[in-house]
Amino acid sequence: MNNKARFWLFILIVASIIWLGGVNVRVIIGNELLSFDEFSFRLNVPPDEERTIFKLLSYSSVLVAIGYVITFISAIFFLKTYKTNYRQNVWLLMCSLLFFIFSPVEFYNIYLDYKFYKLFLTNPNNRDELLLIFGERIGFLKGVPWIAILSYYTAIVIAIFQPLKKTEEQLKKDREAQKKYAYDYYMHEDDDIIEL
Repeated sequence: MNNKARFWLFILIVASIIWLGGVNVRVIIGNELLSFDEFSFRLNVPPDEERTIFKLLSYSSVLVAIGYVITFISAIFFLKTYKTNYRQNVWLLMCSLLFFIFSPVEFYNIYLDYKFYKLFLTNPNNRDELLLIFGERIGFLKGVPWIAILSYYTAIVIAIFQPLKKTEEQLKKDREAQKKYAYDYYMHEDDDIIEL
């Protein structure tokens, strides 16, 4: 691994800690607006407490958005600068797929967070619109953001344990076994004729 790849890996790790930490904090804060037994908003939240929750949600959303954008950019540059054989490091390919496959979902969530933050700053008496955007963000694609979070944590576990990692000797044995047991099949017209 060269120095550029190490630099982008360091930025990637720091930004992903900030981003995933912000996601967890935002989930904890957002749960204060919801009833625990069902998926509905609490009706007995005092206005001051609700305003504080909205404020914390909007600020944590800014942190999450910045963290995700930096993570996304550093992941691209890390993969570009880290020259590796993906047949040897299948785990890296799996981590990349788990991260980048949900990027459209994350960018749309960032758009919703931006709308929430902008609406919160413009007018303090817009509770219904804020709850509407918050509900749209939670119900977006019927839980795909939650699947995305599980995928990100799975990618972290894969990066730590690095399954399916192969050495050059293992790859050489695989190629030899493939050559040894592979055969070329040539179809002849006589093969299609079945004598009765």
